[in-house]
Amino acid sequence: MSFRVVWSFPALETFYRLPMHSDFMIDRAVVRFAETGEGELAWEAPYYLLSAGFHDVVLTIEREARTITVLRIYRAR
Repeated sequence: MSFRVVWSFPALETFYRLPMHSDFMIDRAVVRFAETGEGELAWEAPYYLLSAGFHDVVLTIEREARTITVLRIYRAR
């Protein structure tokens, strides 16, 4: 089951300010998770955290609507 990905403005703003390598890692992790469900995902109420290289991507997942919303990107490691 694949999901549609929606990016919030704060996430996009951070995404575009990061180096290209970080952007690639984040985009690859989000797309991979949306298409296959694979990835290092943790629950930290009320959001999910998806590991992407040196960053954590904060997500909401709406299973009925089959939508993942990327809310924020944080440098985690």
